[in-house]
Amino acid sequence: MLKKQKYIFLALWLGSFGLSYAQNDVKLLEKGKKFIEAKNFPAAVKFLEDAVTANPKNAEANWRLAQAYLQSSPKKRALTFAEKAVSLSNPVPDEMYFTLGQARHIAHDFDGAIDAYKRSDSKRYNRIEVARLVRQCEFGKKYVASPTAARMSNMGNVVNTANSEYLPFITADQMRLFFTSRRASTTGGERDPDDGLYYEDIYISYNRGGAFDAGQNLPSPINTKQHDACIGISPDGQTMFIYRGTNGGDIYISELKDKEWSKPVAFENNSPAFESSVCMSADGRKLFFVSDRKGNKDIYMCLRQKNKWGPPRILSNKINTPYDEESPNLQADGKTLYFSSKGHSSMGGYDIFKIPMGAGDATGAPENLGSPINTAADDLYFSLSADGKYGYFASEKEEGLGRQDLYVVRMPPPPRPPDVALLKGTVRDETGKPLEATISVSDNVSKEQVAQFKSNGSSGEYVVALPAGRNYNVTIEQKDRLFYSENVSMSSEGGYTELRREVKLSKPETGAKIILNNVFFDSGKAELRPESATELQRLVQLMRRLPKLKVEVSGHTDNVGNERINQKLSESRAAAVRTFLTTQGIEAMRLTAKGYGSAKPLGNNATAEGRQQNRRTEFVITGM
Repeated sequence: MLKKQKYIFLALWLGSFGLSYAQNDVKLLEKGKKFIEAKNFPAAVKFLEDAVTANPKNAEANWRLAQAYLQSSPKKRALTFAEKAVSLSNPVPDEMYFTLGQARHIAHDFDGAIDAYKRSDSKRYNRIEVARLVRQCEFGKKYVASPTAARMSNMGNVVNTANSEYLPFITADQMRLFFTSRRASTTGGERDPDDGLYYEDIYISYNRGGAFDAGQNLPSPINTKQHDACIGISPDGQTMFIYRGTNGGDIYISELKDKEWSKPVAFENNSPAFESSVCMSADGRKLFFVSDRKGNKDIYMCLRQKNKWGPPRILSNKINTPYDEESPNLQADGKTLYFSSKGHSSMGGYDIFKIPMGAGDATGAPENLGSPINTAADDLYFSLSADGKYGYFASEKEEGLGRQDLYVVRMPPPPRPPDVALLKGTVRDETGKPLEATISVSDNVSKEQVAQFKSNGSSGEYVVALPAGRNYNVTIEQKDRLFYSENVSMSSEGGYTELRREVKLSKPETGAKIILNNVFFDSGKAELRPESATELQRLVQLMRRLPKLKVEVSGHTDNVGNERINQKLSESRAAAVRTFLTTQGIEAMRLTAKGYGSAKPLGNNATAEGRQQNRRTEFVITGM
């Protein structure tokens, strides 16, 4: 009898333990569901993992855990729990089949996803959305079966961490990488109570001999104790666009002055809606940004009007769809726009597309970048180098170091390289000290100023990307110094060219000179070409600003041909410049003209490049 009572007690105890265990998984499930409703998916995963551990046969706990993983990280873990939930359920709810379809879709089991999606709509109430998802799976099958030649690689543990890194933006010369991360070094060191992750900070990483160093978070006023995300960077790296969660989500702008970033100011085209994701054209005259002011997220464009941005205009339906678009990125030559979309021929979530662009909108059809760049998950914030060879983006992959990591992709060879000239270098004074100088870019043919930049006052560095198809006058100047002149002329299909110029701006003193690289003559002639007007007018302004300045205009040739003819030609060309200046009111007594023929070469006359250097007009100070 005693033994029998003992067994009864043991059975009751085990029964109460099982009941407590079951009750525990129910409580955990309810907590997890509340976190899903609050969109705190990392917290939901924690409680739902515990619920499934407490009772692996709880179908709803498995289902909800799959839902939470689909909205957090790693997404592919959702598949195990979605399949388990379906196997434990009879009948299987339509919503559960839908979650299974999503999980298979993310895992690139496209046929399995199609089957689950179709099962999820037994009453065909959701047939339009299911048909769209089935089309995405069909696109996915096609892209994965025929991958492109793109080659991706993780940027490694110097840049990436076990936390999330995303929103990569590369300068045109690939020397600086800006990105956003949620890591322990965040300003203030605090976590967001909504999801338990560290607050976002903006980081910068420098290219050191071909490899990027460990990123450092930027100081105040860029980073604060709250969320700070870089959503765009100008090609020269001197203007940053920042997302702040004010007024529904707004764009802020900061400028780099020497080593300090200015206090971010609100973008004039913000609205009460959500604004994000910015791209500035290489010439600084166009700005693309994303807003959901009309319901879905669409891409807008505005033009610079003097010192402000003009009213925005939504881009056409060649780019924008009834679904969401994000992360525009205009190639440096201005001919191709990269962007992400949930519409068009996406294989799932956001895919990255490219589309040919004209002056104000798309001129062709969007092209999906395909696999392996795109996946069935969200693929966003693609940043392309000016030469078109390398793309930078963030992705969550099984082999990654943490949640999202930064990746670099070697792009497949295009039919032809981008048509752009990248002019870069430093500006210094005669002692080698870096200078902040104004860089003005004009079209020599139309006389229009097309862009204006500044070199960095701390480093002297500058980067200017110039789309091909124009004859550019690039002038670098600073108050109380002589200007520097550079000519960049490329045909509309000139390919990619990189030019480095180390510029010294001299004080206006006896012996100082300017090489007038934008003064043009026809071959063998001494008549000034119309394209010389911008440069010549700048000389006039200099002479008027310094009324005591006396100069020699000197002409030079290469050594090809008859030396007597070359000497005469150089004299005639110098005289033509002198005559122009006098017609603009500059006193003749302040000007002398002299020709030197081929007697004072700058380059090697044995090479075409050297001979081009030697054919020049100079402006030399002879007195003050």
